[in-house]
Amino acid sequence: MNRRVCVILLLMFALLGGCASHSGCSGYACKRPDSNDRELVIWWPPDMRQGIDERDHEQDFTVVPLKD
Repeated sequence: MNRRVCVILLLMFALLGGCASHSGCSGYACKRPDSNDRELVIWWPPDMRQGIDERDHEQDFTVVPLKD
């Protein structure tokens, strides 16, 4: 019984360690800007992207500078 508990605890720590070790971002998410104290990023859903050129249709955000 004691050995079984140790094995279960080791497996739980290994699983939790694997989840916690992923750091940073990957893929398209790394290229997306975030809002900060100088600019606001507005994310547009696909149905609100009307009126933009076809080449810019993939851009789903607008960066708005904030004034002091």
